[in-house]
Amino acid sequence: MEEMDLDGEEFAFTLNEKKRTTWTKIKDFFDPHVSISQVMGGNHSHSHSHSHSHSHSADPEALKLYDTKNLTNEGVRITWIGLGVNASLAISKFFGGIYFHSQALIADAVHSVGDLVSDVMTLSTVRYSIKKPNAMYPLGFGKIETLGSFFVSAVLLYAGFQIGWSSLIDIVTPVLPHSVVDILSTLPAHSHSHTHSHTPLEGSSVTEGFQATDINAAWLALGSIFIKEYLFQATRKVGEKLNSKVLIANAWHHRVDSLTAAVAVATISSGYFLNVFWLDSVGGLLVSILIMKVGISGVVQSFKELIDKALPKDDSRYTSLEDSVNLHLMKEDGNLLIKELSVLPSGTNMNVILKLGVGSFNKDYENQITLDKMGQIGESLRKHLSEEFSSLKTVSVQFVSNNQPEELITEEPSNEKKES
Repeated sequence: MEEMDLDGEEFAFTLNEKKRTTWTKIKDFFDPHVSISQVMGGNHSHSHSHSHSHSHSADPEALKLYDTKNLTNEGVRITWIGLGVNASLAISKFFGGIYFHSQALIADAVHSVGDLVSDVMTLSTVRYSIKKPNAMYPLGFGKIETLGSFFVSAVLLYAGFQIGWSSLIDIVTPVLPHSVVDILSTLPAHSHSHTHSHTPLEGSSVTEGFQATDINAAWLALGSIFIKEYLFQATRKVGEKLNSKVLIANAWHHRVDSLTAAVAVATISSGYFLNVFWLDSVGGLLVSILIMKVGISGVVQSFKELIDKALPKDDSRYTSLEDSVNLHLMKEDGNLLIKELSVLPSGTNMNVILKLGVGSFNKDYENQITLDKMGQIGESLRKHLSEEFSSLKTVSVQFVSNNQPEELITEEPSNEKKES
């Protein structure tokens, strides 16, 4: 399949060149741009490798997919069908997990709810994030979406931690003294979703402390797999037909949901048929780790945007803007070049700070170019970039002289330098 670019995050080619140390893998696990397969060392270079971060696009293509007035469109119809099915499955798995005493099913439901809430949050903030900047808010309103994403990710992280902690306690209950288990169970993180008799262990039995998971929980998760796989196939088919990257990304979200449901099926059924009840809690713990990865990734990504961290130079959004500016300057005035380019993400929007100057090969041109000419070039660049990049909200064009001292961000001197 043709390689896709989702949110401009194509980092797999550099990941494969890293030395796969334990510390590197730990850092990559909590990197919002790195998928599970990449963390484990898989050579999966496609950008649809599903880091599954909750930063959904609100670009014009995505907005059209949520237009209820255009349900005759295949893309719009399959999008709303997916949202409806996600909501139904999340509710049924959550209450089914409680009724059938399954930590794995509850964790799978929380994972589905995270996607659903993120979509709803994106839709609810769209009308604000697409507003044009004004005198009071010169950089636009994109960070309203970023702030919403931060809170959604934080809630998801907390829910994942709660489920993981509760599952962990269920797993270690048979091997820990009852006094220790009682203390751990009183901590706020323990959700008490399972009941424990804390009966003294006799012989080789380790399941007396667990309330058995009903096998019907596995059937519910299994049904979820078939439904989500059907949605994956249907959404991907429509996405490829319409050549829609947003739809194809949504399709892969369905596939990831079916994989987490598969974990729930495996652990629930294995625990039931092998009479090892704590395997359901193992499934809950595994899915909760995935939930926490998504939550941490979202919090980190949102926090970086809130403090205005610029895009790295190898980001495709940066390179696209840089190429566009260079091509436009070649047409307008070949004597000018980019001195500094900063691209600041703001939700699904971008703000650009562009500094232009004269190359060292033609320093005399600084004394020849007029303020009027600079103004014309700056206005022409702003118009050109705004037309080419619909998500661009503000473009600040500045002209700097070769004689002007550069602003450098220096690092703190090391201890060795201080001592010397």
